[in-house]
Amino acid sequence: MLGQKAKYLRLPVKRFKHAFPGGRFLVPVFFLVALTGALLYGVHLFLNDAIGKALENHARMDAMAWAEGFQASLPANADSLLTGNALSAQQSEVINAAISFANAYAFNVYDAEGRIQYTADDGVLENSENYPVNETAAQVAASDSPQVVVIERSNRRGGVDVFVDAYVPAKHASGETLGVIHLYLDKSDIAAPYKELLEWVGSILPIVFALVYALPTLAYVWKREETFSQKEHLRKASRQDALTGALNRQTLNAEIHARFSDRTQYNEIGIFFLDVDKFKYINDLHGHEFGDAFLSHIASLLVSQTRSGDLVGRMGGDEFVIAMPNASEADLAQIGDRILAGARQPFTYRGTTIQASVSIGQYLAGAQSDTQQSLHAADLALYHAKSLGRNNRQPYFRELDVAMLRRREVERRIREVVSKSEFDIHYQPLVAQHSRAIVGFEALLRINDNCGKRISPSEFIPVAEEAGLIQDLGRQMFSKAITAAKQWPEDIGLSINLSPAQFKSGDMDEMVEHMLTEHDFPASRLELEITESLLISDEECVSNQLVALKRLGISIAMDDFGTGYSSLGYLWKYDFDKLKIDRVFLEGFDFDNARYREIIETIVTLGGKLGLKVTVEGVESQRHAELLDQLACDQYQGYFFGRPVPADGALQMLLQERKGQRA
Repeated sequence: MLGQKAKYLRLPVKRFKHAFPGGRFLVPVFFLVALTGALLYGVHLFLNDAIGKALENHARMDAMAWAEGFQASLPANADSLLTGNALSAQQSEVINAAISFANAYAFNVYDAEGRIQYTADDGVLENSENYPVNETAAQVAASDSPQVVVIERSNRRGGVDVFVDAYVPAKHASGETLGVIHLYLDKSDIAAPYKELLEWVGSILPIVFALVYALPTLAYVWKREETFSQKEHLRKASRQDALTGALNRQTLNAEIHARFSDRTQYNEIGIFFLDVDKFKYINDLHGHEFGDAFLSHIASLLVSQTRSGDLVGRMGGDEFVIAMPNASEADLAQIGDRILAGARQPFTYRGTTIQASVSIGQYLAGAQSDTQQSLHAADLALYHAKSLGRNNRQPYFRELDVAMLRRREVERRIREVVSKSEFDIHYQPLVAQHSRAIVGFEALLRINDNCGKRISPSEFIPVAEEAGLIQDLGRQMFSKAITAAKQWPEDIGLSINLSPAQFKSGDMDEMVEHMLTEHDFPASRLELEITESLLISDEECVSNQLVALKRLGISIAMDDFGTGYSSLGYLWKYDFDKLKIDRVFLEGFDFDNARYREIIETIVTLGGKLGLKVTVEGVESQRHAELLDQLACDQYQGYFFGRPVPADGALQMLLQERKGQRA
């Protein structure tokens, strides 16, 4: 199977890695945004600092002007004034005018030791020694250096008010520092233009930056990303399956080989070989678009149920491979069972819902296993899983290699048989219940291996179906069987089994009609036997072919009746002519005759009520015949009445019977 379809390894980026297409483009964009933000923030800090220094210098000059004005208005005995002497009316008037003009909230005077002597609110203070020393004023007086602090506060209008808190030395005309003047000034009006300048620069700078640097840079990055995306798309396209996004076969094999080549890092490697059960039927019934959607769904399921380091790939068609480095048998069992359960969940696409399944072949590769051996082992396990009825997980065991060799031998032999028509047909008689006269023969295909040993139909029929040889084999069998039946009396019928696979081409009715015409064989002498497995799919094309066969006048029999699940429903739906009761009921009669007699009688009665002939298979003893003689059967078939014989033996059997009747 590895050479037929393809499986897909888990993407090297496990969850298919659906990365954002522009992910690489976002990096330089984020960088530009960060750079712009940093630049704007830096300009903001710079302007803020500059404005703060400008306001501080302005406040310093105001404060110094205050000091100079105050000094000019001081009386001759300045020392006594700073120690509590009252100001003259003229001095008070000058100071009050200055306070108003400078929009000062506070005006205080401290002596050289830092004790307050005068406030704008209270005038000259008495007993100033009772007031604590203002450390800032004392420090300014001692250093003879002003100290100015700019304070910003949010106002109710959403703006910012700016205040200046300044301590300035007060000097005598002689240059001696007499004390310190403390001013608390409102500089909001002066700061407003600076703030507006800051906002304007902050607004215009991004535009300038975008025009000068950001836009050209983004254009370059965009072009580079576009080129990268194209290259990345080509790279992914060369690695991934176009339909499912999983690894394609070439990449899958390379990735698996890489894991097997590095056994120091990857010791035991688990391999799943799996495919979708009856995918062709899904595709044919619902269309290729639905089938493609379902395969994508299965691929997503495989990825979601495996581990981040596992590989999932599609080898082709409906087949997939999963490689799981450093896995254990317990890991494989857990992951495999999750996949089986997930695949059985209903799948809906555009209003159509199906419930499907997958089959899994499993192999845990040890340190001595190589890539091809491991894939081959998992493939054999998958074949075994499908032979057991599908919808299950089967580990590899050594006997599967023997079975595969046998299957290949059988397939080679079938190809030889088809090309050379080297198969045989044996004919087993069907006899009437009461007269015991032969009323027809069932044609049974016989194939021998190269050593002359017979290959069981239960072995070669499935191989022929899977190898696509059943159509050619069936046509050749029809031709040989009808040729032999032409030698029989005209009242002797021919019964041929049909495989469900023979209906897949959709032209079974045309093929049969062609055979009847070519050999000039009456349709009324031909009976076709089908099993319930053909009807389970309930395909419209199968129903149409059965209807067309009935129109030709051919009899349709349901073979192996009673061993399926819903045969009764099919009897109502399809216009059958005969029921053939499976041999297992007579085998059961041998050890529980009362129970199985009731079952057989019920089926015979049902057939009679529906107007169908009933044939019982497996009649191998007088005891069986005596039981059935008590029931309303129509025909018997089994070793008791005749074993399958070649065409000449069947003709001889008929001649002897007719000779005995004449005698």
